[in-house]
Formats: sequence, structure tokens, C-alpha cells
Amino acid sequence: MVTVGLTGGIGAGKSTALAIFGELGAITISADQLVHELYARPLVATEVEARFGPSVLDPHGRVDTRLLAEAVRGRRRELRWLERLTHPLVAEEIERRIGDAPARTVVVCEVPLLFESGFERLFDLVVTVEAGGETRRRRSTHGFDVDMFSELEALQASSERRVAGSDLSFFNDGDREELGHFVQEAYGRALGMLEERR
Repeated sequence: MVTVGLTGGIGAGKSTALAIFGELGAITISADQLVHELYARPLVATEVEARFGPSVLDPHGRVDTRLLAEAVRGRRRELRWLERLTHPLVAEEIERRIGDAPARTVVVCEVPLLFESGFERLFDLVVTVEAGGETRRRRSTHGFDVDMFSELEALQASSERRVAGSDLSFFNDGDREELGHFVQEAYGRALGMLEERR
């Protein structure tokens, strides 16, 4: 097995890249999706509610990520508390899913805060997808206003830090076809690593 960590800035195209990896045959994992699943767990929701109050829960008692984002906005101490709660659980779940994957496969995990969380150790190959600030704001599917986008961006590693820490990087200011060529290159490298381990 070869594990690939996929990261990048907000709106850079990580999710699209992950989808292309899946189309090529990789097993894919999204850390954001894992966080959503964690927030649906009663024990996690109870801890979050105890810290932030019932206003961050949806009608079903699960954590509403948009309401939670508003609750931590501008409150770095609260955000750090939340990261201390979720990051170990996310790492544990990533490791579990990697462990469950078939031996002769490439597993690609999209982790927006890969470097900030110290998750590099989980991966054989680290790939970053970057893009210019205007492009990323335009593409961002989260619907954040400019202030929220800037605040969240400031909490992430810089583009330079991600590129320096990655084995492969791509500036995704073009179209999906160009991104697809890069993903094919990255997937080919992972397959080559897999072949070397036979």
C-alpha cells in the first residue's frame, strides 16, 4: 500500500483533485468528511455543546459546522480547543481506514490542515494543490464572506510552507483538465512506489 496526503489552500481544488484520484482507481478519504461524521457522534456533540452551548447543534442534536464556525470566529483559543478535540480523533480514523484498505492499493487522503496537524507522518507521498488568492476565493464552495475567508486562511500554513513540505505541488489556476494531468502524474508516482514494494 502507498498512502498519499493531499492538501492545499481553501478553494484551491483539493476536493476536485481527490475526485480525480478516485476516478483513476485510488481509495479516497476526506478529513473534512470525517470531521462531519465525528460531529454526528453523541459523545463529541455533547463535548462541543458543553463548551459552546446548544446553539451550535442542529435539530437532530448533531454539531452544525456552519454555526460552530460562527461560534469560534475571532476566538483563537476556542478554535485551538476544538482542534485538540478533533485532530486526534481524525488521525485515529484515518489510520483505521488506511489499515482496512487492501494491501495493493493507493490510498489518498485530503487533509486541509495536514502540516498544521502534524499528519505528515501518516503518508508516503505528500501532494499540495495551490492557487492564487482571487481564484481560491471565487472557487470556495464554503460560501464564507471575505472576512471569514481571510480569518480561516490566516490559521493555515502558508502556500510556501505547504509547497516546501510536499513531494509534489501544482498551482491550479487553470481548468480541470490541467489539474487532471497533474493528478495523473501524482497517481503514477504513487503506483511506481507501490511497484517498488512488490
